Amino acid sequence: MERATTLTELIEHSAATRPDAPAFPGLGWAQAAALVRRLAGGLERAGIGPGDRVAIFLPNRPDFLLLLFALARRGACAILLNTRFRQAELENLLGRAQPVAIAVARDFATVDLAAVLPAPPPSLRLVLGMDGLGAGSLAGLPVLPRAALLDGAEAADWARPEAEALTFTTSGTTAGPKLVLHRQRSLAHHAGDVAAAIGTAAPGAALLAAVPLCGTFGLTAALAALAGAARIDCLERFEAREADAAIRAGGITHMVGGDDLLLKLAEAAGSRPYAPFAFTGFAGFHGQADRVLAESDRLRLAARGVYGSSEAQALFAGQAPAGPHRAVGGGHPFAPAAAWRIAEDGELLLRGPSLFDRYLGNPEATAAARTAEGWFRSGDLAAAQADGGFGFLTRRGDALRIGGFLVSPEEIEGFLQAQPGVAAAQVVEAGGRPVAFVIPGPGYSEAALAAAARRSLARFKQPARIVALAAFPVVDGPNGPKIQRAKLREMAAG
Repeated sequence: MERATTLTELIEHSAATRPDAPAFPGLGWAQAAALVRRLAGGLERAGIGPGDRVAIFLPNRPDFLLLLFALARRGACAILLNTRFRQAELENLLGRAQPVAIAVARDFATVDLAAVLPAPPPSLRLVLGMDGLGAGSLAGLPVLPRAALLDGAEAADWARPEAEALTFTTSGTTAGPKLVLHRQRSLAHHAGDVAAAIGTAAPGAALLAAVPLCGTFGLTAALAALAGAARIDCLERFEAREADAAIRAGGITHMVGGDDLLLKLAEAAGSRPYAPFAFTGFAGFHGQADRVLAESDRLRLAARGVYGSSEAQALFAGQAPAGPHRAVGGGHPFAPAAAWRIAEDGELLLRGPSLFDRYLGNPEATAAARTAEGWFRSGDLAAAQADGGFGFLTRRGDALRIGGFLVSPEEIEGFLQAQPGVAAAQVVEAGGRPVAFVIPGPGYSEAALAAAARRSLARFKQPARIVALAAFPVVDGPNGPKIQRAKLREMAAG
């Protein structure tokens, strides 16, 4: 086929070429495409169409992807939300994105919807109940159930290459997260490029979707599987024993994950290797790449380092399967039209069809993210490798990699400093978890601060420890005293 430029073209091609091949367990690609068309019809009857935004607050289920494609068919934009987000995060993101509807799963016991959505923003007028439950209400809004969405005619295709397709949520150098907007063309192009690079069109290919689909790591892998008409097996949340059983029962051939996820899987697998994988893309979030590769060789996972971001999409590049750098994030771009170079200060600059359009509602950050020549400033430091690829070194600044996500410390610090009794706060990473250092003020209570974090922050952002200090360690510099974050990291690790 010609290169897909919309998400509709992507799924309809899989339905046409492999109609009876499984898209998800028990559901073929022709059936999946038909469900997308009917869901789009339900969205049309609900008044959701071109230019509208709809928040997707769902766990890893087939309906996450089917609804995403139905929204694309209507020319609407999906605002992807992590189900681990809590009230403060959701209020911030929904208030800025202004969606007209939000899709939820009322039967997903991990999320207390009444607690995280007590006061929806004025833009929300409808809840899409993507579950087996009937009509009702949530947070004072009417719930349109899944069955009603599917009960009617199919919708015509309003997908366009330049239509706004989705936003990922990422943290930058400011106190709040950014909404990274992609158009349909960038998603469709990248899905096809990655599918070709990792072999998802091979007979019997199957992806274990163990990483959240709301983020670029999980979603890019799923879209590549879809582009190759491979089967997608979804895990609502990662449990190592459940993942191990799913791999053995489903003949999984493809997977992505962070080093911590893969090491937990290896522990669950024990001494029993898997049928050989075709591809496992891993990111060394916690500095355990050598252990991952040793376990990969033992279990036959075919793991290799990859590189990406919300702005460039995950799997922008990957190392050679048996090359000398497979423990390092980076490698060669998967898209033939993509390019990279290293700036004079060591920052990795990127170009290619997978790049984002803009940060929603933040033109200043959008402009700052690109050079005058149009290269995307990744914010990462990298080095050229002898084989012609690049290797990720570290993140510029002090961004934290926790829970498989890149989080700005200022985001957590801003929350802590807004709580009663906290004069100042600094957050660093230790062992893959945030550790908070605070300077107490009048009325400070560690227990109350920890309870506030549990109520309002996603679990992976909640400090593992809160340490009270009389003062932060500082050093005098040319621009005045500077907090020694390296010293704080030493203290957190001790």
